[in-house]
Amino acid sequence: MNIKLTDFDRNCIDEYVNLFISVFSKEPWNDEWKSTDHAKSYLMEIVKTPGFRGYVAELDNKVVGVIIGHIVKWWQGDEYFIKEFFVETNLQGKRIGKRLDEFMKEKLVSEETETIVLLTERTIKAYEFYNKQRYKTSNDTVFMVHNLKK
Repeated sequence: MNIKLTDFDRNCIDEYVNLFISVFSKEPWNDEWKSTDHAKSYLMEIVKTPGFRGYVAELDNKVVGVIIGHIVKWWQGDEYFIKEFFVETNLQGKRIGKRLDEFMKEKLVSEETETIVLLTERTIKAYEFYNKQRYKTSNDTVFMVHNLKK
């Protein structure tokens, strides 16, 4: 499998949005975006965040994986916060995510970024993937939610 790894290209946002919707509209997420434009606005909010960095995997000139997030300054060193990481559903488990993760880490190390942080759920395959890539669950951090509609 000939995978090309590159930096995120803002000119390709529509292709990234289509992949994003395709991946997250399926199990286990079953996201129901109001529209393509709504999903595009969400991704563009991330792209416009100061410190934005994005990385892309292509197979036969087709986007098959994307990582986007941003670097934040922290007292212990710069942190990269992954906001979204998605790989085409039928290509998951074929090492594309692993290669994209490694590419991202190489790029971040070259920028002297100290840490990568992300949020995921324990009950989905992504949690297993991150464990295999040597991400660790923090014992000190708690993710809290307050639903304003209930």
